[in-house]
Amino acid sequence: MTPSRGERGYALAALIAAVTILLLGLGVAAPSWSYVMKDDREEELIFRGSQIADAVARYQKKNANALPPSLEVLVKGKFLRKEWKDPFAKDGKWRFIRQGEGIGPIRSPGSPQTPTTTRPPGPGVSTGPTIGGFIGVASLNTDKSLRLFNGRQRYNEWIFAVGQPRVIGKQTTLPGVPRGGPGGPGRPPTLPGDETPELPGLP
Repeated sequence: MTPSRGERGYALAALIAAVTILLLGLGVAAPSWSYVMKDDREEELIFRGSQIADAVARYQKKNANALPPSLEVLVKGKFLRKEWKDPFAKDGKWRFIRQGEGIGPIRSPGSPQTPTTTRPPGPGVSTGPTIGGFIGVASLNTDKSLRLFNGRQRYNEWIFAVGQPRVIGKQTTLPGVPRGGPGGPGRPPTLPGDETPELPGLP
């Protein structure tokens, strides 16, 4: 029995309504998914940057306080598991922090903004092996972050260097998005508001 014209009309209207609801749902979910992905990349940045800083410290301890010239040297010497790349850079390159470079004061979360003395990315800033070695790394990405890291909310101001504190402040959140973001193998979950002065290095 073929449906009547009225039944076909109702079916079409129901289909249009279902598609509209689906599209609205996708529109709401898109910002949340973007947030989750950015949150995960932030956790990865903290993990990778901390691994590199800890590897530099181990290298110094074994080599009479000398600094490594490259990530490759750290990997070959088994101080670092692999040449970690910056998760916020398309080419994966880091900004290498050299000894004597101004890092700037650490602000506690919620304190007024103060000028930073960290050298901004630009001509003369090393993104490769450095003469005399390096003490840590930072991202070249200048986007605003979800978390505060040492009181700063720009990825290029997140400094991962020997002796540098690693205080993680609060994140901004979106409604319906789980706080803390997805974790990863070998990384402890980072919760908003937690203050983690040091992340574990390699075993």
